[in-house]
Amino acid sequence: MSRVFSILLIVLGGYYLIQKRYRVMNTILRNPLIRKYAVRVLLSVPSIKRMMMNSVFGRSQNTIYQ
Repeated sequence: MSRVFSILLIVLGGYYLIQKRYRVMNTILRNPLIRKYAVRVLLSVPSIKRMMMNSVFGRSQNTIYQ
């Protein structure tokens, strides 16, 4: 019975986190140390880093100077 109860709590907790994911993420990332660590981890993934750098520093296809 205890195992069923714990599985039920995990499922309900997961459902709540999915429903309130942006609020939870904003609450967690409010802490500067956690935010700095999260950015460092995300930018250590090569494909994410490449996508971010192209988005920030990449040239647009509509520019005159190509």
